[in-house]
Amino acid sequence: MSRYSTGTSKVVSMADAAATVPDGAALSFGGFGHFGHPLSFVRELLRQGRGGFTLHAIAECWPAELLTAADRVEHINLSNLMFEGLGRVRAICRAVETGRITTDDHSHLGLSLRLLAAGWDMPFMPIRSMVGSDLENIQTGPAPKLRRIQSPFSDEQVGVLSPLSPDVAIVHVSEADNQGNGIIHGQISVVDAQVRAAKRVIMTAERIVDAEEIVRNNQLVTVPGILVEQVVHSPYGAYPGGMYGLYDEDMELMDQYYDASRTVEDVEAYLAEWVFGIKDHAEYLDRIGSQRLLEAVVDPVHMLARGRGEW
Repeated sequence: MSRYSTGTSKVVSMADAAATVPDGAALSFGGFGHFGHPLSFVRELLRQGRGGFTLHAIAECWPAELLTAADRVEHINLSNLMFEGLGRVRAICRAVETGRITTDDHSHLGLSLRLLAAGWDMPFMPIRSMVGSDLENIQTGPAPKLRRIQSPFSDEQVGVLSPLSPDVAIVHVSEADNQGNGIIHGQISVVDAQVRAAKRVIMTAERIVDAEEIVRNNQLVTVPGILVEQVVHSPYGAYPGGMYGLYDEDMELMDQYYDASRTVEDVEAYLAEWVFGIKDHAEYLDRIGSQRLLEAVVDPVHMLARGRGEW
């Protein structure tokens, strides 16, 4: 055992981790745009039949879209859900237009501050940018998101946002040890706020490394293990999205979903082929194929040097 390791390993299987997410939970997923989403976990949630979710979604377009396309979402607290370079999140738009789900819109800052309020155990956080807009006037969530209060220091009224605490935050990292100390290379979006706000954190990781490696790079640790309940080893866990410094997004496969999202029937066929028709993440990668996966690798020499046979 590593001299830095303490306690029982938090590493569990993908199926076991997903089984701990109850129906009706409020979820928040890491990632931004086409990068860093824990999509292997999302597919496993779908296969296990979980649903009735509320999402706290800061640009986590792919998890929100796939869960909504499979009719597993009831409400989304969101900020700007869209597919960068592609267009609208069509399944979410249809669900809103038909009244199947409700949404409460925020600025990126506003939703981030609500998570920070929960993470810092604050009753509210002040904000200016949403006040006076329809982001203030239209509130559809089960609890109010924005109110105005009198400043204790002036005659000004200021906006204040209520805290927002996910039941579970699921984040994907570049590498982690078995205690859940995780490193994300590149931009981290609002993962720091998500994991501190959440009641529970599940982490999926491209690589599981020795604690010594985390200690050598401790200044890069994005998610401290003390906040993490479970760790899942999931190489290519963000695919067909990308992971900074590891592999690029697969735009051809993303386009395949985007084209299918034009109609309910085509979305159902897509999910049948790429989610429900596949046993687990290992079988998903087999269907993609090793050649295609290797072609997505950003720097094969660097990857082999760091992987040590584990990636």
